[in-house]
Amino acid sequence: MEKADFYVGDGRQADWIGSVHRCGEIWAISTPILLQVNRTMYEEMVIEYINFCEGLVANHVCQWPWEWPDSSGTDYSYIFSPAHEKVYMSIQGGDLMDPIKVIQGGSLIEANCFMGAPIFPTMIDQVCFDEKELYGQKFTASL
Repeated sequence: MEKADFYVGDGRQADWIGSVHRCGEIWAISTPILLQVNRTMYEEMVIEYINFCEGLVANHVCQWPWEWPDSSGTDYSYIFSPAHEKVYMSIQGGDLMDPIKVIQGGSLIEANCFMGAPIFPTMIDQVCFDEKELYGQKFTASL
């Protein structure tokens, strides 16, 4: 039952695609998503996966489901880098890793891309929930 956030792009300008409250661990993510080299296909596959897991897809009305301000507090983050045409992974805001190397049995050190930790956009100001039950938990945020 691990949480995950999905992005396209790097840094504070990255586009948040959505989040899942469960099914976020690397073993649950479809390998074709992690191998994707095409931005549009990545986005489409991620949205399909988020919907399958009953997650939250960014819709520019109601967003960010977490109480923390960015993905550094989320169990897993998956980031498609258009510059590298590759999907990277971060565990609780740690260094970027190659998720395929982890799936193939490599250690987290072997999977480390030595690119440092990702910089995430601040999302907490985009919350629009008013004490709502989401994923079986109550979230409270100002409108």
